[in-house]
Amino acid sequence: MKKYLCIPIAILTLALSACSLPRSPQTEDASDNMIVLDAGVWPRNEYTDGLPVPPGTVEWAMLDTQHENCSVGLVGVGESDYNTYMTLLLQGGFSIVESVSEEIEGEDYVSIAMILSDGERWLSISRIPDRLSVYISYRA
Repeated sequence: MKKYLCIPIAILTLALSACSLPRSPQTEDASDNMIVLDAGVWPRNEYTDGLPVPPGTVEWAMLDTQHENCSVGLVGVGESDYNTYMTLLLQGGFSIVESVSEEIEGEDYVSIAMILSDGERWLSISRIPDRLSVYISYRA
C-alpha cells in the first residue's frame, strides 16, 4: 500500500509547493523533454482524453515526455467553478486519494490541493484564488 501512496504524496507535495507562487512555464527555457503547448486552448492528447474541460482560460500547458505527464495552468477559475469541476471528475469515475488545504503565510487565502485517480490516471489539482493547476499522469 505504501508503494501506491508514495507517488500521489510526492505529486501533492509538488503541487502544494507551486500553489503559493503562480508562474508560467512559458517564461522558462523548455528542455528537449518539455513541449510547450498552445496557451488559450485546452490540450487534446492521450492524458486529457475523456477528461471534462475545466473552467477558465488556459494560461500555459506543457507535455513532459521524460516524466510522461501533462500539466495545465488556468486563470479565471472561481470557487464555484472549481467545485463544479471537482463534481464532474467525481461523477466521471475519479475518486479522491488525498486532499490538503494550506493557509499561505502572508496571503489572505487558502491553497487547496487534491489527488484523484480513476484507476488508470492520476490527477493532481491545486487551486488558489482565480487559478487552477492540473497535472495528469498515467504513472502510478
